[in-house]
Amino acid sequence: MKVSGDTLLFVFECVDGYGQRLLRRAVIDNSNNTLNISPDMGKRENGYYTSYMPYPFISDNGAIHIVGQDDCELFTVENDTAFVRTRQYLMDSNSTVPFPLSQYVQDVYMTGPDKYVFIGREPNGGRQYAMTADLTTSKIDTIRQINISPELQTWMPNAGEMVYSDKHNRLAFAYKLHPVIEIFDTDGKTIKSVKVGEDTFDPKTLEEGDFEALNIIHTVDVTPTPDYIYALNWACKYSDAADFAPTIYKIDWNGKVIDRYFNIPYPLYRIAAIDDARIIGWNGKEFILIQL
Repeated sequence: MKVSGDTLLFVFECVDGYGQRLLRRAVIDNSNNTLNISPDMGKRENGYYTSYMPYPFISDNGAIHIVGQDDCELFTVENDTAFVRTRQYLMDSNSTVPFPLSQYVQDVYMTGPDKYVFIGREPNGGRQYAMTADLTTSKIDTIRQINISPELQTWMPNAGEMVYSDKHNRLAFAYKLHPVIEIFDTDGKTIKSVKVGEDTFDPKTLEEGDFEALNIIHTVDVTPTPDYIYALNWACKYSDAADFAPTIYKIDWNGKVIDRYFNIPYPLYRIAAIDDARIIGWNGKEFILIQL
């Protein structure tokens, strides 16, 4: 989920959807604390979709853009729901890359005209990196590798989410399976490594297909504002999430924990900050407005 002004963007999958992801926008009505949800974005008149895996991001001028998460194609949005091809790709066969990369990308942020930061992966379950893309030169560069330790190099035990602050020109990566949020600048220099719990990950579970289900989940979602990072911390397994009270950590971009919001009286799976006073949460059934 992402918020831009009075608009909430959220991606979801359907049962028997074969992995296709759908994107909708919702206009936030602040006077009534309600959401007015649009039809599926990117749906054509023939019923097919322009992108199989649309990932929304906000441009440097505040406009909503889309990247195909599986093929890196870039789109603008017209008439609130229509995807328009830009004939550009975040990364394609003409890009100069430091090593082979999968076309699967996540956590895309626009940092300037034709300039982006994102999380990229090596193919076949390889390592993951915070990266930059410059469309004017078709060049991809690394900022830093994302891994919790030298012993855990592949992306799977290092799953998580990256956010960006254009005000501070800094990035933060929150690990799902480790109680750590790393804050670093766009040169890769570590600003602070914030610990939000005890180490619980069991490397032996990597031999199991459902290794994530066998481990405690720490930061399940993270959302930025210009001045703060809000991290949704479970400290429980997926199987217990429906009955567990999560914590939201408020952290500044220097790595100082400013506040902790305990005992939220319902499960939460996703969050998106409207501002530093309000967060929209998804509890698995409905959206909830959280006043901080």
